[in-house]
Amino acid sequence: MAGKKGKTKQKVSDKKVTEQFEDAFLAGLGALSNAQKAGAKTFDSLVKQGETFRKKTTKRTESLIDEVQSAIREMNEDAQSKATGLLDQVRDKSNLKKLNRAFDSRVAGAMDRLHVPSKNDIDAINKKLNKILKLLEAKPKAAPKAKAAPKATKKVAKTPAKKAVSKTVKKTVSNTARKAA
Repeated sequence: MAGKKGKTKQKVSDKKVTEQFEDAFLAGLGALSNAQKAGAKTFDSLVKQGETFRKKTTKRTESLIDEVQSAIREMNEDAQSKATGLLDQVRDKSNLKKLNRAFDSRVAGAMDRLHVPSKNDIDAINKKLNKILKLLEAKPKAAPKAKAAPKATKKVAKTPAKKAVSKTVKKTVSNTARKAA
């Protein structure tokens, strides 16, 4: 019987060791299960944090884009208003016309004091000369019509016309010379 007790003790101790190994194995599996559950929870938590972070950064990015766009719009409006103002100043011809008139009147006054004929004076002289030339050209054309008339009459008719024309030319030339002097 003494042998039986040793075997029983050994069986009990083998059973305890086996149970302990089994318990340790099961504890390891439980720890692995807990780690998986915790890992899954941690992973889900990280995914949620990532989504929250992305939403925040997206909102911030959109607000920054809106701010930049509004600043660009304001700068564009300012630039357009300044450009419009400058264009209005450049296009404001009333001031330019006033300046031109003042300049023209002063130059004309100086030219008059120096007795230099103006463009209007020269144009008037040209008109008078054109009239004289037309009168001179018209007289020979009238002469063939008057061929039937005696020659003495022709000379008498031409002489006063030539004198009148030459007097007008002399007056115009002398007036121009006086202004030029």
